[in-house]
Amino acid sequence: MINRRQLIMLPGAAMASRLGKSKTPRVGDPVHSHSADVLPDKLLLKDYRPKSVYKIPVSEIKKAKFPIIDVHHHATVKTPQDVEAMVKFMDAVGIETTVAFSAIGPAFEARYRLYSKYPKRFHVWYGLDMADVGQPGFGPATLKELERCSKIGAAGVGEIHDKGMGIGGLFGGPPNWQGTRPPGGGGAGPHGVPAKKGLHPDDPRMDAIWQKCADLGLPVNIHMSSWRLGNKPGIMGHDGLIKSLEATVEKHPKTVFIACHLANLDYDLTRLGQILDRNPNLYVDIAARFAETAAIPRSAAQFISGHADRVTYGTDMPYNQRIFSTTFRILESSDEHFYEQDLFFNFNYHWPMHGFGLPDDVLKKMYRDNALNAFRQARSMARA
Repeated sequence: MINRRQLIMLPGAAMASRLGKSKTPRVGDPVHSHSADVLPDKLLLKDYRPKSVYKIPVSEIKKAKFPIIDVHHHATVKTPQDVEAMVKFMDAVGIETTVAFSAIGPAFEARYRLYSKYPKRFHVWYGLDMADVGQPGFGPATLKELERCSKIGAAGVGEIHDKGMGIGGLFGGPPNWQGTRPPGGGGAGPHGVPAKKGLHPDDPRMDAIWQKCADLGLPVNIHMSSWRLGNKPGIMGHDGLIKSLEATVEKHPKTVFIACHLANLDYDLTRLGQILDRNPNLYVDIAARFAETAAIPRSAAQFISGHADRVTYGTDMPYNQRIFSTTFRILESSDEHFYEQDLFFNFNYHWPMHGFGLPDDVLKKMYRDNALNAFRQARSMARA
């Protein structure tokens, strides 16, 4: 006999099976994740798609309440037609400007030409040429390329990664390990390659690069640490990476940094707030950390409101209506206990989310004003 508590916790398909609405599976039968025959002891976590049983308000927000600057987007469109379609979509959801992270060299130039038809809608940022990192004489070539791309039109530098092996570093190991794209990139990169040490941001050999960013008036988007570091030997751990970030920001007060993904301190917003309080040249973006913070809505809303001048809006996700509506729902509404899955890499969790219900003045700053302030602060440091 199943009790009421067990009944409530079952997903719909399994509930139907328990109530006799479908054939009871036999031992040894194949289990299909979307079948009505899936019982709790056969359901895999990766296939679990919970639905809230509460009859409570559901906000459907198609367009942001105020204009948005998305400070974290990766430039992937390939044709002028794609760019035009993107602009139309941006109009529909309320995005005023998108910061588009590009690559280096010819790839940067190609992306810049593609987006330059809409200079007020796209700010193209440049990646760092770290190909010679670790070699004698590293530095001058990187600085020269940085200056060249700035003259072409780069509006900032990023996304720059240090996930333990340093900026420009590569994880080594078996083919199934995750690495970072060379040079200066991040995300899923070459597998089964020899490890390569890069430079942590507070390494003295990076000083000239950060100073050049300040001299050129270019803000820097920097990604420190990652989801999982424990299975990779020879790397700097999470705590060390966060300390390296703050040491860099302190050492270069004229350089404006935006630590993406809430500096991967979404689990410890108190520590993040203390770092922000100590460093007026540091901002953070919330990109790809909506689902994580939506699990702790009161703490997240308190943190954002308490640092209302330093938290920016970013996505790090493809542009589609469902993704944007979900981020708007989290930030703008006070909805409770809702699930959103199968959206992108960080919306596949199995816990409920809750809206922050941020007030209008905080939303305006987070959506647009803080990004503008960060850009102005960086430009104010530029040498004429």
